[in-house]
Amino acid sequence: MKNTKKIISILILSAIALTGAGCSRTSTGNNEANGALTSFNKIVKTYPNNKGFHKTLQHWGLKLSGDNKFEWTKDTSANKIDFAMVIEADPLIKAGLDVKKLDEKDFVFKPAATEDAVKLSNRIVHPYNVSDKKEFSSGSEDAFRRLLKQDLSLVKYNKDENIYVLNLGNSYEVEWPENIDNSDETLKFVIPAEKLTKAGLDINKLEGTGWKIEKVNSGNSNKDQLVKSFILK
Repeated sequence: MKNTKKIISILILSAIALTGAGCSRTSTGNNEANGALTSFNKIVKTYPNNKGFHKTLQHWGLKLSGDNKFEWTKDTSANKIDFAMVIEADPLIKAGLDVKKLDEKDFVFKPAATEDAVKLSNRIVHPYNVSDKKEFSSGSEDAFRRLLKQDLSLVKYNKDENIYVLNLGNSYEVEWPENIDNSDETLKFVIPAEKLTKAGLDINKLEGTGWKIEKVNSGNSNKDQLVKSFILK
């Protein structure tokens, strides 16, 4: 009987130890992704008032300026949007963007609404689906880690600029510095300009919106990118 109780006690202690280890894991299994995770989590910890959780979507979010936001899911099986670039639409609409002409594969239009007693303006959302795998994450940091771990090709380190680049498909990117203490920028959205110019956006009317045009060499051609940097204080 004593031996049986001893075995049961050992099994219980082992289970507790394994559970604790699972909750404290910080590795994605890849050094580059680990660095991205560490630097991103530092940004979130530095600006705790900017972090929120959307219960309906099961999304964590980092609020940027205006109604711009970067979101990541708690559970990849919750819906088809695991990462989301939430972009305040009104400044772009004033610059000619017709949201009805946006390609549904690239953007989801969210009209102005009140959510959780917060008034939100018109937004366009670029969604990205990592997988439909069921995940049980604990907190925003673990949720982000699990997303990177599922696809280690999502994030790359740019050693020339000391930034991490999260690829959300078809040249859509979210960038953040390796060390925010050494950078004036907190986060940056990068989107292919043609996705919006085809829907009526006039790039000559972007002054005052915070969006800028950048030329990027791609093979034998130059492609315009729309870039917006966010600085949290």
